Amino acid sequence: MHIYPVLIHNGKSTAPEAATIPVYTPAMVGALGVYETILALDGRYIALDEHLQRLYASARGAALNLEVPLDTLRNWCQTLLAANSPQGLVRVLALDLGAAQADVFLYEMAYTPFPSQAYEEGVPVIIYHGERALPLIKSFNTLVPGLARKAAQAAGAHDALLVDRDGNITEGSNCNVFAVIDGALVAPPPGAALQGTVASRTLALAQQLGIEVLRRPMPLVEVPRWQEAFLTSTRRRILPINRVGEHVLGPAGPLTRRLLAAYWQWEAAELAQ
Repeated sequence: MHIYPVLIHNGKSTAPEAATIPVYTPAMVGALGVYETILALDGRYIALDEHLQRLYASARGAALNLEVPLDTLRNWCQTLLAANSPQGLVRVLALDLGAAQADVFLYEMAYTPFPSQAYEEGVPVIIYHGERALPLIKSFNTLVPGLARKAAQAAGAHDALLVDRDGNITEGSNCNVFAVIDGALVAPPPGAALQGTVASRTLALAQQLGIEVLRRPMPLVEVPRWQEAFLTSTRRRILPINRVGEHVLGPAGPLTRRLLAAYWQWEAAELAQ
């Protein structure tokens, strides 16, 4: 992971080697911190306000006192791009370092798009039994997703789908999951997992396209009924799944392709504004 040389800490530029925290702080020991990862292309952010608003919501859920005004945080995001690169993944963190209010760090990582082949052929995923604590808060507590990603890497898969204690698929390690069953788009019920900005956009596009959407539990035992499936996230956009464990789905199906085409069109319009 390449980190660009300028970071921001509470509005002031700093170098990577200075962006450190003591090991004894609540952010380190108690995972008391929240974050967002935002895609920037050609100097413009994709869904910036949606990400920042979710950061504030996560901070409230984690009892963090995030007092930086939204306009100020927007300006810090723009300053970071201007200092580094117009294209990248910007991570915004709010964390408890023991002060009265949360410290805020921003840094930018290099971004490499997925090849077109991945959107045509899809990617394989595995199943991982585990669930995130307080899934509606995008917090530093990412032990289960981290273990799921390690399991996926060991299996030669792109990612892992998390299965909760009730036997339902809830999300990927850092993404949302959708399936197509009998022509309908199926997603976990609201509250089962953190809903990403791309997932929200996908649901809105499905409504515009007249696609039936079912928000309900997704039992693991139902996977053989899946006709299509895909992951959504800031980095992936809408990325088709071609295999879930031993269940083969094949290349991107027609409904997935419709949604992906609509998403690319929406993103292009956002960048053209």
